[in-house]
Amino acid sequence: MLNLEMIDNLYASLSKEQQQTLIAQLFKKSKQTMSYFHRTKDISLSKLETLADFFGMPLDYFRKDSKFKTNNVTGNNNFVGNVSISTNLMIENQALRKDLDNKESVIKAKDETIDALKRMNNMLQAQIDNNIKREE
Repeated sequence: MLNLEMIDNLYASLSKEQQQTLIAQLFKKSKQTMSYFHRTKDISLSKLETLADFFGMPLDYFRKDSKFKTNNVTGNNNFVGNVSISTNLMIENQALRKDLDNKESVIKAKDETIDALKRMNNMLQAQIDNNIKREE
């Protein structure tokens, strides 16, 4: 069964721009919103794949109890077993996303500082050049 609360929490953690991007990816040209999932209580595989890709999560992450439903199979040097995902993964993902956003802000601020320093350097160089011309 679909974990609607988890989807709601992830959606609420997004900025308005990110929410609009997700809605556009999920519902293409229709006028649906996230309330669609509450009305239908289910989700198509394609929409689930879109959600999983958007949040960088495996498909089964959005199921109740966050467990993969698999069988133990061996053959052709492959092994598939039961795997569970901690619900702390969502919290960790959000923290990493915020950390990445913060680092991007720092990089942007440093780039702006570098540009300002370059402009200041050019102005000072121009003043030095003018002073040298006056002395000659």
